Amino acid sequence: MEIVKIAVVGIVSAILVIYLKSINSELTLLALIASGILLLVMSVSYAVEFIGFFNRIAEQTNIGTGVFSIVIKILAVSYLIEFTATLIEDFGLKSIADKVVFAGKLIILTLSFPIIKQLVETVTQLV
Repeated sequence: MEIVKIAVVGIVSAILVIYLKSINSELTLLALIASGILLLVMSVSYAVEFIGFFNRIAEQTNIGTGVFSIVIKILAVSYLIEFTATLIEDFGLKSIADKVVFAGKLIILTLSFPIIKQLVETVTQLV
């Protein structure tokens, strides 16, 4: 199972980072970044699988590629912002991480405008 591999890499990475903190704090940052990238790469196949599944649903329900594209962008932004903010917090910079999260929320809100507009138009046509 892939999740076991991801869990093992996460645990080994955590142990390595803790060990490096006590020996050479300069390498800790590199180990954090490398482990984050490794875990991200290991997870990409799940994202590709989800996108394929969501695409099939969009085709079957005639939702349209516009809505599909927006939802995928929103999901990508949310995961990227979460990953980035967590990495920045690992560096001990929580205030910057909070600002990155805030900016990400604004981007998600902006990306969702076309869906909100379409929803309002659909509701007003029903009334």
